[in-house]
Amino acid sequence: MGLVRHAVRHAVRHHARARGFSAAALATLALAIGATTAIFSLVHATLLRPLPYAEPDALIMVWRPGAAGETTRLSASEVRSYAAEARSFDAFGVWMTTASNLTGGGEPERVASAAVTPGLFRVLGVAPLLGRPVEDDDAVVGRERVVVLGHGLWQRRFGGDPAIVGRDIELNDAAHRVIGVMPPSFRLPLDFGADRSSEAWTPLALEAPELAGWGNRSLVAVARLAAGATPASATRELGAVATGWIRAGHVVDQGDGALFRSAVPLGAFVAGRARDVLIALLVAVGLMLLVAAANVGGLFLAEASARRRELAVRGALGAERRHVVAELLTESVGLALLGGVLGLAVAGAALGGFASAGVVPLPRGDEAGLDGLVLAFALAVAIASGAFFGLLPALAVTRADHAALLQDGGRTSTAGRGARRLRGALVIGQIAASMVLAVGAGLVTRSLLAMSAIDLGFQPSGVLTAQVQLPPARYPEPGDVVRFYRRVTEALATTPGVASAGAVRVLPLAADIGDWSITIEGRPYDPVENPNADFQAATPGYFSAMGLPLLRGRLFTDRDDEMSPLVAVINDVMAARYWPGVEALGRRFHMGTAEQPWVTVVGVVGTIRHNAIVEEPRAEMYLPHAQLPREIGGTPRSMTLVVRTAGAPLALVGMARDAVHSLDPSLPLANIRTMEDVTLRALAGPRTAAWLLVAFAALALVVSGLGVYAAVALLVAEQRTEIGIRMALGASRGSVVTGVLRHGLAVMAAGLALGTAAAVAGSTVVGSLLHGVAPRDPASFTLAAATLAAAGLLAALVPALAAARIDPTAALRG
Repeated sequence: MGLVRHAVRHAVRHHARARGFSAAALATLALAIGATTAIFSLVHATLLRPLPYAEPDALIMVWRPGAAGETTRLSASEVRSYAAEARSFDAFGVWMTTASNLTGGGEPERVASAAVTPGLFRVLGVAPLLGRPVEDDDAVVGRERVVVLGHGLWQRRFGGDPAIVGRDIELNDAAHRVIGVMPPSFRLPLDFGADRSSEAWTPLALEAPELAGWGNRSLVAVARLAAGATPASATRELGAVATGWIRAGHVVDQGDGALFRSAVPLGAFVAGRARDVLIALLVAVGLMLLVAAANVGGLFLAEASARRRELAVRGALGAERRHVVAELLTESVGLALLGGVLGLAVAGAALGGFASAGVVPLPRGDEAGLDGLVLAFALAVAIASGAFFGLLPALAVTRADHAALLQDGGRTSTAGRGARRLRGALVIGQIAASMVLAVGAGLVTRSLLAMSAIDLGFQPSGVLTAQVQLPPARYPEPGDVVRFYRRVTEALATTPGVASAGAVRVLPLAADIGDWSITIEGRPYDPVENPNADFQAATPGYFSAMGLPLLRGRLFTDRDDEMSPLVAVINDVMAARYWPGVEALGRRFHMGTAEQPWVTVVGVVGTIRHNAIVEEPRAEMYLPHAQLPREIGGTPRSMTLVVRTAGAPLALVGMARDAVHSLDPSLPLANIRTMEDVTLRALAGPRTAAWLLVAFAALALVVSGLGVYAAVALLVAEQRTEIGIRMALGASRGSVVTGVLRHGLAVMAAGLALGTAAAVAGSTVVGSLLHGVAPRDPASFTLAAATLAAAGLLAALVPALAAARIDPTAALRG
């Protein structure tokens, strides 16, 4: 204990004397530990922290393999068949995403909601904070309407009033009895990756007439595994059940395995592609921490080397080596702990900045914080860093020959030969780690540029969007819905400052779009091929509002109404797929089976990226919103208004709200945003990963450059007498500069070679994040090496020029 107290007192006095050295090391450590802690906090929130459900490891999503960009939806018949035939599951929970207009007691509000089966809350194992969940009797058709509220909605709209249970609220112009309030942490599995989490849950009856049959796929299912079942065994059983459907003729296999779903563990499902992003960032920030630790280790080694005479005197006077090592180690660990404390402040600021700027589009990213595990991680990183950069220098400098040091007054260079080799190894390690980071940053940045250059198929600039939903209570008939959207788009189109206006069922890049089977005229129906296309409903002004180019034929007009012949506009992918080599204009198809009326193709437009920017081009058909009641028997009540403006889109938000309220004052506008914002959000994940990797690589580049500078400068200082002798004997200044640079470039070359090999071996870490660039892209490797080499040359040149200015007389006299 006495040794510890003595070491601590000695460390405090030493850092008080060497304030400049301590401040430089402290700043480096604070940035590195802070960045590492912030990324670990995101990893902990997204990948490590258990989901807020009972026994979450036993929960799976029924999902289509490889359908990361789309929601896998089921029909009620499929869900019932799974529940009756699959023995791998104890229970299923099912829901259907919806939206509700909340009115009464304040401004109308559009609330994200879901209709849920009574078993959903039981499967997830989450009980309400107040009241009760949806029960079996609530899901009987014709029973009293009830609703369970989300905690956020309860607090925001009703002030957290506990008496809300038992009261009626207005949802979609119908009274709903509040039966419960869920806890703050509750979300449905799809909510973790959504722009808005559902905040109201109403009963869903699988026996409802609108859900009858096998073709209406609008449900999402989560299930709890039975004892002894695994996701792999459950997946096999799901496949066996689907095979039975096809043999019985209930449904048609779409040829690409669309009916064969997997049992995806819920944790992996929620994490999704964020797992790859976070692992890459964790590796990157770990490399940056190694660079920083090696740099501080070099500083400690240089500082300890300068104290060799002091340590030699203490050794000659009987000081034990272990005591000296303990003192030096206490100095490094103490400084690292202080750096860890400052690093926590850096991490907290970084997480707060991420949250306020919305630049971390990660599932559960909003749950990241400095909790107990994260604090323990930061402490462990600080101690490990201090031990790493403190122990090796301490052992190196205390291994010197004290007698030799005292005999020549501490001027010998041989006494520091081991320390010099260690210093070179640390610099080589810094350069190698920086090379790996620079390559990763270059690859991801080039990938982001490739994504940004993709032709989206539409013009997002100058476009305002807003969602509207019409409640069935006031708009009971499809004709009522058609008339409302016709009137509101006409009003918007004639508003000053508006170039064009329309409405669409599903906004591109904002939500996934479903497909619809078709039967093509003159072609026998092939169940294996199952012709289909993404199904979109639009009003006449939508195409010009989105800047969607017309390639052939015509677009919708106001004459394409309820009474005119049924028409469709298709994209060029659909035209090439189903009418290859012939003109698609004038061709006809049925929506679904031959019992439906004919639809004639009147126009071909360009292909847009709908579900994701990097998706493969998909076949898509646009149907006039006014004709949908005849084409499919109904029409969407929820549509997104799309307004192209001559100026700033957000300046016309009030105008859009006035146009809607002039027709129905109780209707709220939701998800008001520009199309540019929608597009930027679609790129938010790759953009964030690229910026963070570039930031880590830039910091590592600066730190490793300083390491090269310090190593060469120390070499010059140690060889000052030797350089003076050479210059006195006639060596030119150019040869001195060349000799010093040769050492710096040798260290740089060794680091670049090691880093290149490591980058080649580890390029697969970022492989899943790349688009349009290979993991071993030569240009990225070349640019990274050239940048590091230039930085290293510049860092070595400064002390080399200083060496050429050494006065031989002064050097020999010293």
